[in-house]
Amino acid sequence: MDLEITYSPGADGQKTASIPARTKDWALSFIAEESAKGPNEIAAVVQQGHDEVLDAIANLTDGQAKQKDPDDDWSVLEAMAHVVTTKQIVTGLTASLAAGSRPPGIGPEWEEESAQDGITNVSFDSLEEARSAAEAAHAGLLSTIQGLDQADADVRFKHYIFGAMNAREWAVFQRIHDGDHIAQLRKIVSALLASS
Repeated sequence: MDLEITYSPGADGQKTASIPARTKDWALSFIAEESAKGPNEIAAVVQQGHDEVLDAIANLTDGQAKQKDPDDDWSVLEAMAHVVTTKQIVTGLTASLAAGSRPPGIGPEWEEESAQDGITNVSFDSLEEARSAAEAAHAGLLSTIQGLDQADADVRFKHYIFGAMNAREWAVFQRIHDGDHIAQLRKIVSALLASS
């Protein structure tokens, strides 16, 4: 589920993300199809992504998880910090949108690429710490998903690539996000194991 996101410098020197149109179209179709299902089905899709993330890092040591692959900006632990941060944010966003409001303190500036791309507000010193935080964030999201039957479908929050999404769509987006980072984690792990 590699989104094939690439970055190029803009006129202001800031990196700007782009995604192939076919990949974006596929992701939007996936989100639309899966978000129309019931909470249990949405939870199952999100669970699959979570399981694959943890599986991707299963055979590493803490030392390996701290190393950076020369072809990537992040180590495994740094990528996991981003995955966990995003899952925490998606949980809060999904809960607020489901209740019919935008998250408190989250204005339009949070709908821009510079605020969303690569956001990380946690850090980990070990794989055990990363796994534990991932499990806790995941449990929170699954709990939120169970309340989506009565979710407000009109209140939306914009993703900088995929556009405005409601609570159900944001919950399914987590599977897309995990999928992109599963591909990243597998590449990093493969390079680390090849160099060992």
